[in-house]
Amino acid sequence: MPSARKRKALAPAAPRRPASRSRLEYRAPVDGAWYYVRVALQGRALRVMYEEFPEEQDEWYDPAADLASPRDVAALRARFRAPSPPLDDGRCSDLRPGAQLCVACPLGVDELKHYDAVLESVSAADHETVDGEERCLCRFSVRWAGGPLTGDRADVSIDRICCVWPSPVQDPVLAEFLDGVSKSLVDGGGNAMASSSSGSVAP
Repeated sequence: MPSARKRKALAPAAPRRPASRSRLEYRAPVDGAWYYVRVALQGRALRVMYEEFPEEQDEWYDPAADLASPRDVAALRARFRAPSPPLDDGRCSDLRPGAQLCVACPLGVDELKHYDAVLESVSAADHETVDGEERCLCRFSVRWAGGPLTGDRADVSIDRICCVWPSPVQDPVLAEFLDGVSKSLVDGGGNAMASSSSGSVAP
């Protein structure tokens, strides 16, 4: 789990509005792994709350300190996506080379983190039935697209694979925050700052 960001100096009396009901995936800045989170607005800041981790691990984004240009807003938006569902045992044949996946990566004893990967090939195997349920025994060759093993290949089983949804995030709290910051930057001339910079959005 990434270390907590230092909390920004927010107005102490600022109430926290209800958190979004949507469960999102969020790519943490510290380790580049994907985690389940929910988001809430507190004062002018966006609060990112990790599931199953203490409050001290929350991330904070203050527009004045963290989002100085439209490029910063786009980079933050790219850190969120819809949850990636596990690959169903009966749907392994649906995968094609090049598919975008989120795969559990063992990094130590009892430590798994989820990183992006690209499917390279599938070694098909007969499925078996256990307690009346189909169990896939295929092996999947993937190339890591994120994390400490980026560029390396791995041979994994289906229980480590989740499928990345290509659809954009539909979360009203996140949209309100990001769209509001984008509008304030345009109204305040922030778009001029973005046009004078070069390069692509950082992952």
